[in-house]
Amino acid sequence: MKHKILQALTVTVFAATVLTAQAEVETTKETLQEWVETRQIISKEKADWKVEQSILSDTVALLENEHERLKAELEELEASATAADEDRAKLSTEKEALTAASSVVEANIGGLEKQMKTVIKTLPQPLVEKIKPLIRRLPEDPNDTSLSLGERVQNIVGILSQADKFNTTITQTSESREISEGKTVEVRTLYWGLATAYYVDSSGEYAGMGYPTANGWEWPRIDEAGESIKRLIDVYEGSEEIQFIPVPARIK
Repeated sequence: MKHKILQALTVTVFAATVLTAQAEVETTKETLQEWVETRQIISKEKADWKVEQSILSDTVALLENEHERLKAELEELEASATAADEDRAKLSTEKEALTAASSVVEANIGGLEKQMKTVIKTLPQPLVEKIKPLIRRLPEDPNDTSLSLGERVQNIVGILSQADKFNTTITQTSESREISEGKTVEVRTLYWGLATAYYVDSSGEYAGMGYPTANGWEWPRIDEAGESIKRLIDVYEGSEEIQFIPVPARIK
């Protein structure tokens, strides 16, 4: 009996030992499985981090480049703003100077127009015909005109410019000249600038000089000067050889 009890106990202990060993094996297997999964997770996280790290590095480089570009543009804009301020100040100074000059011109333009009307009376007819459009634009009353200051200045400058051009050239024209009351002949006239002129008809019988006066040009006849004046004009026209030709002169 005692032997059977001992045998039963032995079997029981052995069974318990086997069960315990099996439980430890299962636990170990589960732990090992968890360790493997953990290592896999860690490996995946490391791979993902490397990818993200590369993306972040590229992003940082891109942002640094963008920062440098924006910084350069900002410096350029600041420089442009400074140059624009300098130009604005320069233009403002020029505007003030022009405004002051305009005030001086505006105060004197009426007097200049009156003087110009007096001067026009002394200009030769061919020049007057040429500048008639400008003469017509001179206001009758300088204190009551719709013309702008610029237009009024332009008129005077245009007249003076044409007068200066005429004065530095020799001008030849064909004109009708009244040599006596009721008698008019066709003459060739050679203007020597604004100072004097010579005229002669086709026959050389009627000839003389012209010169300006306060009331317009006078054309006195000069006897026995027809031949020399005719030769003078022929030389100018090219029908005579170039030569010295004595002609009457008037010194004022």
